[in-house]
Amino acid sequence: MDIISSIFLGILQGITEWLPISSSGQGMFAMIEFLNIDPRNAISFAIYLHLGTLLAVTLKFRKDINEVLRSLPRFREDKLTMFLIVSTIFSALIGIPVYQIMYGWFEQNRGRGEVVTAAVGLFLILTGLVIYFSRDRKKTKELGDINFLDMAIVGLAQGFTVLPGISRSGVTIAALLFREIEQENALRLSFLMSIPAVLGLISFSILSGEIGNIQIQNIVAGIVVAFLFGYLTIDILMRFARRVRFDLFCIAFGLLAVIFGLFNHLQ
Repeated sequence: MDIISSIFLGILQGITEWLPISSSGQGMFAMIEFLNIDPRNAISFAIYLHLGTLLAVTLKFRKDINEVLRSLPRFREDKLTMFLIVSTIFSALIGIPVYQIMYGWFEQNRGRGEVVTAAVGLFLILTGLVIYFSRDRKKTKELGDINFLDMAIVGLAQGFTVLPGISRSGVTIAALLFREIEQENALRLSFLMSIPAVLGLISFSILSGEIGNIQIQNIVAGIVVAFLFGYLTIDILMRFARRVRFDLFCIAFGLLAVIFGLFNHLQ
């Protein structure tokens, strides 16, 4: 991978992170199919790119984050802080074993990018179906109405989004809507809960040594570009996301990825 490829992938991450179409799925599809990057390195680089958009989210929601940090000593009394703590714990309970299984599977399929591409496509289709079935749910709950079961269910849902192709924002927003959380609150909570989740995933990847073989300059370039494009596009793309049928996009793009994978496998 060269610097130009890293910049391109950073731009892709910065734009697709705010849309419920799985930024890691789109990135891995591009890395494996067009840049010929090994699946193990592709997933590692996709994780690093999330650090850039994590910084963008942190800057965008800095007032909410300051509120959460001030509320930590009395977290039981603050519903937002309680939500982030409980959902993060349940995300880790699912996310860590799923990530280890996924990484092991990628290791077994090194050099078989077509298999990974097809798997990413299937997960994109699953994301599209989840978003589709959440569209017409009644949405009346405010932040103060969220209970422990809501927090646990949304956290568990987020845990499965370590799989590339399953959109973290799409699945968590869908889970919040399934639990009848009002849409604006669902969007805000989804992005806030990404902060501890992404930090945890990156930390776990580094500590477990599952960081791939990527040059540091490529990592830095990708992170910086993802941050810049992420911060500059977050508002406009979140407004855009409310108007577009991304369930259909995920299903269509997922089918395309499956076809790509099967075609390359048969060659």
